[in-house]
Amino acid sequence: MGEIHSLPVGVASESSGIVASQKSKGVFFVVDDGTGADRIVAVRSNGSLVGNVRVQGMSTGNAEALTAGACGDRAGRCFYVGDIGDNDRERDHISVYRIDEPAVAPLPTAPVAADRWDFTYPDGPRNAESMVVDGKGSVIVITKSAADGTTGTVPPHRIYRGEPGGGELRLVASFSPPEPARRVQSMFTGNVITDAAFTPGRMLLLTYDQVIEYLAPTKNADPAGFSSWPHHELPDPPMIQTEGIAGDMTGCGYEVTSEEGPGGTQAGLAAVTCR
Repeated sequence: MGEIHSLPVGVASESSGIVASQKSKGVFFVVDDGTGADRIVAVRSNGSLVGNVRVQGMSTGNAEALTAGACGDRAGRCFYVGDIGDNDRERDHISVYRIDEPAVAPLPTAPVAADRWDFTYPDGPRNAESMVVDGKGSVIVITKSAADGTTGTVPPHRIYRGEPGGGELRLVASFSPPEPARRVQSMFTGNVITDAAFTPGRMLLLTYDQVIEYLAPTKNADPAGFSSWPHHELPDPPMIQTEGIAGDMTGCGYEVTSEEGPGGTQAGLAAVTCR
């Protein structure tokens, strides 16, 4: 487990989603979940700033997810910004912005073109912080259940699929993540999922107290069915309010980002690598 690096003060201070650049080793893109976010931010693995990439037409309400995967209707790799947060469960729709993976050297200076897909839930508004994309460019949203204020029980999380272009999401399954070996923040929040990252055959789930790796029975297994796959707990960097995870380009390690405490005063970044 690597050193925890702080991002510069004021840079994506509410970092809530992260993806690895395929075009520049050691560079990651993060998204801030603050209202009105109109960009993603490129940072190095040591936390230093590379620069901003503005997204055309994007002004998010609560961008809680950033994931990468197949573009679906065209070749290449795309980034997907998930404006899917809804703590009060009152939004009439959520939005996903799809962009082609940006170059890093140099970063684009003009806003990059984006496709905006709007989705609705079939069973009323939900709060979510986790989203991945399958091999055909469909989005898979994993809700974040809130603990019951009286009992502390966390209802099962729900998994929904949305087809490219938007529309009504379809409920696929519900599940509860395994309890962490060490409970710290989850003692107050409940055991809730704050992000996910998918590459063929492997799903990583992040909670406030653990990283869980699910391994698919086959390379082409549908990621929406990950909750039935064999799984185990992996090392979790000791940060507060971890809200973003991305697999690194080796296919084994991963990077975790954190708001570093209530209020999101300064974001953090830490790597877990494989020997």
